[in-house]
Amino acid sequence: MKSQPNRNYKSDDVVMTPEDLALKLIAHFNPSGKGLEPCRGTGNIWKNLNNAEWCEITEGKDFFDYNERVDYIFTNPPWSQIRRFLQHSYEIADEIYMLFTINHLWTKARLKDMRKAGFGIKEICIFDTPSNFPQSGFQVGMVHLSRGYSGNIQFK
Repeated sequence: MKSQPNRNYKSDDVVMTPEDLALKLIAHFNPSGKGLEPCRGTGNIWKNLNNAEWCEITEGKDFFDYNERVDYIFTNPPWSQIRRFLQHSYEIADEIYMLFTINHLWTKARLKDMRKAGFGIKEICIFDTPSNFPQSGFQVGMVHLSRGYSGNIQFK
């Protein structure tokens, strides 16, 4: 079908979070407990979190092999793998903070996964897209998902 997306497309969506943005997001959400940054990259998020472990596939620590329980996950994952990152995060954490274009959240499959795992959308924090991020025209934000949450969604 002509209208179907190219399934062979290889996305270059490993985009590092600028440290000033990482600091603002960490201060805004103020995650607590034992954390995990599953996509450490250059470390701009991880080095500013308290009590957080890390994974980084390029350094031999694959998030999908990590199975310890943590209180929260705080990350900017590859956007082409959002669903897979969310699914694994639901298994090991109660609070999930993920940075991506927020349109990634609204697919039927991702919403079904979220409900099945018992999570709700607690907050979406939006901001101007950093210059080193893909300029796609979609709104970038950090989404806070919380196990057992069913209240209103806060937009900041």
